[in-house]
Amino acid sequence: MSEQRAKSEFQDWIGGSQSREAMLDPWPAQALRATLGGDADEDRSLPCLWHWLYFLETAPRDQIGVDGHPKRGGFLPPIALPRRMFAGGRTTVLKPLVLGSPATFTETILKVEQKRGGEDPLILMTLGFAYTQDNELCIREERDIVYLGGRAGPKTPAPQPLDATVQPLEETRPWRADVTPDPVMLMRFSALTFNGHRIHYDTDYAQREEGYPERVVHGPLTATLLAELVRVHAPGAIRSFSFRAQSPLFVNAPLRLRAGPQEDGTITAIAYTPSGKPAMTASVLVG
Repeated sequence: MSEQRAKSEFQDWIGGSQSREAMLDPWPAQALRATLGGDADEDRSLPCLWHWLYFLETAPRDQIGVDGHPKRGGFLPPIALPRRMFAGGRTTVLKPLVLGSPATFTETILKVEQKRGGEDPLILMTLGFAYTQDNELCIREERDIVYLGGRAGPKTPAPQPLDATVQPLEETRPWRADVTPDPVMLMRFSALTFNGHRIHYDTDYAQREEGYPERVVHGPLTATLLAELVRVHAPGAIRSFSFRAQSPLFVNAPLRLRAGPQEDGTITAIAYTPSGKPAMTASVLVG
């Protein structure tokens, strides 16, 4: 599929949008805080990226695909490639959302384009999001969703054993935390975000269908952990958070979170695999 064909095939979906309103119940935020291991917090302002707990898609059971995601089509274009992932995003916080009050969510398809992904086809879809409260824009966001072909069914390589051996890491950033996501953490995060993707809880599916050595840590969970590391140490509130996923992380394998300010005033935050390879990199502004 050429880039021009991908653009023309899904042109009718670009610019499409949908909105809905919901009450920001404090319970999901309390449950996420417990999942991450934090203490109870009476602050009604939602921390950066925690808006991912709200306005969730709730597809009926008969509209769920074999991977656990909602079937293709409907609001989103019917991209046929079998695998998809949340590859990166950019969030700007103009004003924190407040728990216990209603808010409005608007989702817009910004672009759909073919990219080069080695031998396998790859399509990148970028979605735009706006969260408003009391008729005021609070959060503006873009998410990059990547659709991949190949590495499914008979073509899937045999999964390699999970190597959770921790290799030395250059300690160049002052803010640090080490986390080992266990099955309970992954289950809780899947439940809180209503994410049915089987790679996060079904070992057989993750290995047999997608060639992973183990269940995969959610990209949004890793991003949230990085944002929390910055939130705890930074001198001001997070105003923007941009991240890019680079390598998968797996259940029961230690991940190391490192962050610190740069000379230009930005903060760089990185999640490392046990081998010391960057798995996710984020650029953060506070103020």
